[in-house]
Amino acid sequence: MKELSVFFKEKAAKTFKKEGILVVETKDLQEGLTLAKDFLYQVVNGQTVLFLSGGSTPKPLYTTLAKEAKLKAGAVGMIDERFGPPYHENSNEEMIKNTGFLDYLKQQNIAFYPYLQEGKDQEQEARDYDETVRYLFSHFPKNAAILGIGDDGHTAGIAPNRDDFINPIFKESDRNMVFGFNDQNGYFGKRLTMKFDALARIDVLIVLAFGEKKKEALKKMFVPGELEETPSRFYLLPNISQKTLLITDQKV
Repeated sequence: MKELSVFFKEKAAKTFKKEGILVVETKDLQEGLTLAKDFLYQVVNGQTVLFLSGGSTPKPLYTTLAKEAKLKAGAVGMIDERFGPPYHENSNEEMIKNTGFLDYLKQQNIAFYPYLQEGKDQEQEARDYDETVRYLFSHFPKNAAILGIGDDGHTAGIAPNRDDFINPIFKESDRNMVFGFNDQNGYFGKRLTMKFDALARIDVLIVLAFGEKKKEALKKMFVPGELEETPSRFYLLPNISQKTLLITDQKV
């Protein structure tokens, strides 16, 4: 990650290492998103597949990428999705579509690979997107991902265990890259997500965490413990931290 540190120092950003992760500390959300955008322009090209996350944090980033029309990528995929019909109102792909970013990809002939297809159940969607992820990893020599950290410590679509929910993803032992689960009592509902095994194959993990609510989430992440309790601790693993970039406006 040495070259990444140089990039951000050239941007006059405050950078330091914590538990192996390169942390870029910004004064606010806007500075953070600008740095993330400029970094994407630097590392993503026609040989790169870029994986996107949903949530409110990256939404203005996708809007800016669409408006500036500079990003070049070989293909774009998804990290996780809420199961349902294609482009349903709570889907990540619908949010990204509404930013104009999918229209930009279409104009540039950059292939977009969504999770959701008509007439398929959750299990079939997971199997099919597993094949998609394997295809993208095998056909593009580079890859990067935009990720976030939830207030509860989740990352990607990987929900932590709770008193009323035990996430089967932590016990799932097959070699699939994608998994579907149903959090009937909680926020996640029926979810499709890349597993840790898939995230571990990504070259650069760009983690965005902005706002006061993320302070406690980041604190939990940096406290040693089980992934089942705080999935974002995945980024602290030795082979993962060295390729993780955390951009945040919070003190860590």
